[in-house]
Amino acid sequence: MSDSDEVIASAQNAALKRVRAALRGKEPGAVVLEGRRLVEDALAAGLELEVVLVEERVAAQAPAGARLVEDGLLGGLGGVKTSPGIVALASAPPARGLDALGKRCAGEEPLLLAIVAGVADPGNLGALARSAEAFGCDAMVVVAGGARPMGPKALRGSMGSLLRLDVYEAPDAVSLAALLERAGVTSFTAATRGGASLWELRVPARAALWITGETGDGVDGAVGLQGVTIPMSGEVESLNAAVAGALLLHEAARQRAESGR
Repeated sequence: MSDSDEVIASAQNAALKRVRAALRGKEPGAVVLEGRRLVEDALAAGLELEVVLVEERVAAQAPAGARLVEDGLLGGLGGVKTSPGIVALASAPPARGLDALGKRCAGEEPLLLAIVAGVADPGNLGALARSAEAFGCDAMVVVAGGARPMGPKALRGSMGSLLRLDVYEAPDAVSLAALLERAGVTSFTAATRGGASLWELRVPARAALWITGETGDGVDGAVGLQGVTIPMSGEVESLNAAVAGALLLHEAARQRAESGR
């Protein structure tokens, strides 16, 4: 527990107000973590916890420095109906932009990147991060304009993957595609129709797999992206972005394993 053993009993407490402000985007540089697992993942990733609030019913799970709050006060703070009873506010990890990504892509070492562009649903972004980690991606790049990687729903959906992966942010798809091309990284993009069959895909040693949003419209202006279409039966027109991304990333991982990369 913190130095103060007083149990927070008011929704107007300053710490609760800070968490609510962060959820509204009014606390730049702050990340809201919900649940014991995310808090532990954040600590393992080296994030500094500024505030940790724990309801009395789960006091036994309280990490060092936590403040106890009355049961029910954390309900409705985040995006879940039933609060896990632990909410923390952490300093966001330093942003990594195109300069840092360019350094990561330098050289000729094998490289597999997951690129997320135009994915508006934070749950899908989180699920894609889980797939990227599960299938051995070296990093994830999130293009501006979609869901925020450090948003609470994306973090929950990622089950901590967004805290464990190396995550880079790109201002736009055009400059990102150009950087990858210069670095000798071949870009593939999930295409609802018209692309080469996933069953025929040959993933080179240095590749980026683009998942371009829930509508499957692709990326405006970006050049050098090779379309890949997932063969489907029946009258299904398209797959959920997270499902399509998982299939592409799994195939890339399979080929990597076969080649020993």
